[in-house]
Amino acid sequence: MGDKQDSEKFRNFALAFLREAKEDLESAEDLLDSERYSRVVFFCQQAVEKSVKALLEMEHIFVAEHDLSSFFVKFIYNNKDYNEFKEKINLLFEIIDFFEGEAGKTRYPKEKGGKVVTPTEIYKIEDASSSLDKGNEAYSIVRQIFIKKFKFKESEIK
Repeated sequence: MGDKQDSEKFRNFALAFLREAKEDLESAEDLLDSERYSRVVFFCQQAVEKSVKALLEMEHIFVAEHDLSSFFVKFIYNNKDYNEFKEKINLLFEIIDFFEGEAGKTRYPKEKGGKVVTPTEIYKIEDASSSLDKGNEAYSIVRQIFIKKFKFKESEIK
């Protein structure tokens, strides 16, 4: 009985992570319109992180970290159960790699060229647009896997 309850809990968390990823992408789109580029990149990084965590939850893996590449490689990328999605998994790995470390860089001032700069000064529209494309792609890939591999209904994911 505990295994069934645990599976249901992981499934519920997976769906919750995926729904939050979609919310983050919608926030990023709104922020792009208001030219808040560092925030767009931040929310896209968050969306990718939550999308990947949704996949990990389906494998009964909970991860509290922000940088997920090693967990992704161990439990998804090298998992033969994902072979039919290999091309999509490769792309997802590239997107994870792109966002590695961005959670901190998008939020905190740093020194650059002897001057203190804020993320708002560093990130440009190209960064934001590229991040939004990658965030949407990652979400879409995970969504497709949820539907094909895990037999979720479109209506469950929303």
